[in-house]
Amino acid sequence: MPFRAERGMIDIGDFLTSRKGRNGMAEDFVALMQAIAPEMAEAMARRAMVLTAIAESAPVGRRQLALRLNLAEREVRADVEKLRDAGLITLDKAGMNPTPNASRWLESARSFARQTQGLTALETALMQVLPVKTVFVAPGDADADARVLSDVGRLAAQGVRQLLHSGSTLAVTGGSTIAATAHAMQSSAPMNVMVVPAQGGFGREMETQANTLAAEIAQRLGGHHRLLHLPDHMDEQAKQEMLRLPEIRETMERIQRADIILHGIGCAQETMSRLPVEQVRLLTKKGAVGESFGAYYDRDGQCLLKSSGVCVDLARLTPDCRMIAVAAGAKKAEAIISVLRHDSHTLLVTDEGAAKQMLAILKTNTGCSSDTEA
Repeated sequence: MPFRAERGMIDIGDFLTSRKGRNGMAEDFVALMQAIAPEMAEAMARRAMVLTAIAESAPVGRRQLALRLNLAEREVRADVEKLRDAGLITLDKAGMNPTPNASRWLESARSFARQTQGLTALETALMQVLPVKTVFVAPGDADADARVLSDVGRLAAQGVRQLLHSGSTLAVTGGSTIAATAHAMQSSAPMNVMVVPAQGGFGREMETQANTLAAEIAQRLGGHHRLLHLPDHMDEQAKQEMLRLPEIRETMERIQRADIILHGIGCAQETMSRLPVEQVRLLTKKGAVGESFGAYYDRDGQCLLKSSGVCVDLARLTPDCRMIAVAAGAKKAEAIISVLRHDSHTLLVTDEGAAKQMLAILKTNTGCSSDTEA
């Protein structure tokens, strides 16, 4: 994708992924295109999205791709023809696949698409107002389109892979967002990693239990795993009895030494249904909005109720343990803010709906303006 200038040729792909590009010049270039050639910027952004989606879902058919990107099938067909003519994809009975030549452009295509969609701006805005080092935002809103959860899971899996190294221990919770992350996890070669559940899991559906997801992630990475056969909730006496068992004690020790914690976030009003009525009344009165690891938090991040189950003790994690939160849907915005305010995180993976709603909430609470439209 060369762009001719008076002094020679500028390679857009190299520019977008260069040091200067990452420091802001790429964003300026995208803004310039949108200002002086909006039709060109729109076409390039759409083709970049199509190429990226084909690479992530290959082999994939046109109709399936159109549904995933929420585009008209005729638009996808036109873009596919252009990408095929450019030698970037192939098309056969099994579906579309990227060519070896496409690998050169994938990173810059992904970057260009995200910038024109405004996702990069959302990520930057959230990092400025929340205690989190990095934010990944997937397009769409999982509350309106369940397929968005797959994109959130894909981004989360990429984030986990970037942090994992040989000898790492990864602790994971249960839930639908972590399940989407597990399904998207992949490794080109077996990894010497240990995956453990960060909590008990008999209280939820089998396919989204922490044990099930820990085993799946370990299998997909070619690593090892341990299981924790305990319910989500149990009284203190029973919990102490179970912790005396050697296999339970060993797994709990591994959990506390975890290098990475991967967890979901729940809306308090939805997850409180598992609690006794008196606790529900108390949490409602105190303004609980978020839940994670079975603990409940108010809007300021204050813990209102600690977990009654066997799970990781966040206060006893190693100093260099990295926390990754994954949650999607605008309705979870307040819950995400509450959990992140209680514990700083290395990475937050969310979607566009939640990101915009979080910025709107934070803007209202602080009375400050933002460069990003909520």
